[in-house]
Amino acid sequence: MSKTRKIMLIIALLFLNIVEQAASVITATIPGMAKTFSNVSLTNVEMLTTIVSMFVTVFVLVSGVIVKKIGQKQTALLGMVIAAVSSIVPAFSNSYMVVLISRAVLGIGIGLANPLAISLIGTFFKGDERAKLMGWRSAIAGVGTSLMTYFAGQLLKISWHASYLVYLLFIPAVILFVIFVPVPEKEGYIDEESSTETDGKKSGQSQTRKGLLITLMFLMFMAMVCFMILSVKLPTFLVQNKIGTAPQAATAWSIHNLAGLLGGMCFGYLYKHLRQYLLPAGLALVGLGFIMIGFTKVMGVIYLLNILTGFAASNVTPYIFNRISEVALPQNAPFYTSLALVGSNFGSFISPYAGSFIGKTGKFAIINAGIILVILAVITLVAAFRKVKTAN
Repeated sequence: MSKTRKIMLIIALLFLNIVEQAASVITATIPGMAKTFSNVSLTNVEMLTTIVSMFVTVFVLVSGVIVKKIGQKQTALLGMVIAAVSSIVPAFSNSYMVVLISRAVLGIGIGLANPLAISLIGTFFKGDERAKLMGWRSAIAGVGTSLMTYFAGQLLKISWHASYLVYLLFIPAVILFVIFVPVPEKEGYIDEESSTETDGKKSGQSQTRKGLLITLMFLMFMAMVCFMILSVKLPTFLVQNKIGTAPQAATAWSIHNLAGLLGGMCFGYLYKHLRQYLLPAGLALVGLGFIMIGFTKVMGVIYLLNILTGFAASNVTPYIFNRISEVALPQNAPFYTSLALVGSNFGSFISPYAGSFIGKTGKFAIINAGIILVILAVITLVAAFRKVKTAN
């Protein structure tokens, strides 16, 4: 592969990641839609934003099955085309039911494409280069969402219908993907023979591999539960303890996310030097940051600690996805990536309930989430030491 072709492949794969969080970029249209759909309850209007996530969760799992039928590129392309077409339907409709159905179909498209946005990086790239791109992937997804949200807001000045035209950005993503992403199965990136594991040795390796993959998916679930507890409980914590206000909590979370963009960009460099120790380091720093936030009474310090937690947390997720790409057989990577994404989404969903369960106040919910993360850090550190000992 030529250098130019490789660069365009990277751009095409990273561009695919703007689909990942695209559902939320039009939330500002809710008041305008509520006026248009005056005969529909506000709750049902708000459901136009949440119904996408419901269908994403289902079709993230379906994606792995379809990959085995038609291949990785074809599945990703199918999802992107579905998303590109359905996403702009609300720009031309005043029917609540039409908009609702189009948003559900958008969820189907995102669900099909989302796992491939991650697993295709693992298919085409290896080693440190793959790790670097995994970090870039999360950063690009965040930047893309921010830019689309901004443009949607500008288009909202015209009308709420116009905001949905921001999804036209999907079209160049589809074009780049069609032109520059090869078919892995035809180009030799996936060895079909590797899927046949017949002898006892390979069978044992397969069981070990599955055990590690299940562990990684559990870690993804637990990490997202704990990470999102800060988002959910920080406003309550600040108000209950008379430290700050809900808007200041929003500012702190924005700082957390901005630090996460920087952390994602640095992931490749950190992984190259820390390897298996990056996961426990990331979990430990986030956990300790949470604990310190819980005991802090100064808003400025909380802002600074959100820089630490955002940077560290943004290295945990790409590490897990990178390890899935390393451990899983290429033809099975989309399926395991799908399961990890479901774990991530489900962890985010139950975080408010988990926070209430582990702490009666915002303070203790955040502190206890931090303690859980530190415990996970210790467990993964022990596993990292054992891996090094076994290798030697």
